[in-house]
Amino acid sequence: MIKKIFFVLAFALVAQLIVACVDCNCPPYRQFNFTNKGISLNNLNASLPQPMVTTASTISSANYGVHIELITEVISWRKKRTSWGLMQSAYACSCAEDDYKPKEKILSLEIFSNNDYDVTHPKNTDLSLYFNVKQNSGTVSIAKYLESIKEFNYLARYAFDEGVFLQVPPNINKKHKFKFKMTLSDGRILEAETTEVELI
Repeated sequence: MIKKIFFVLAFALVAQLIVACVDCNCPPYRQFNFTNKGISLNNLNASLPQPMVTTASTISSANYGVHIELITEVISWRKKRTSWGLMQSAYACSCAEDDYKPKEKILSLEIFSNNDYDVTHPKNTDLSLYFNVKQNSGTVSIAKYLESIKEFNYLARYAFDEGVFLQVPPNINKKHKFKFKMTLSDGRILEAETTEVELI
């Protein structure tokens, strides 16, 4: 009886090793370190099922958002060592994606308008509390979003990629150019400005 149990266990181990050593022809797994060099902004219109970049000069304030594109530069990379083990088959020939790690973290994102927004926000005062970041199927505050990308490095490469959306409409001026100031952990501040938009 013990011999049968030993035989079954040995057979399972050999089968596992054979499966674990299957060559999936995966490219080398690489780790890239990158730095943020700048930001680029585009107005978004969320009136469609999927928010779209727009050049329209008039957008409903309920549908207005801004797409932030991080301009990055790879500063170093290395090939990661492939690790073999009994659990390798759990990946079933699913190749690992390259890993991107930021050199610096995003500490804050401030948003300013060139015009008076409301009674408590004259021009050039921070409006970031009036915007939320789209994340998956909902939105979160900018502060909460920044905490999540500090915790998960892989999100930093695509930070703000789904857009930042206005939550509170203006009640003084309708026409605005929004300036975004992103402060990084190395002390640099990245700035960009949207084109003028009339929020109705």
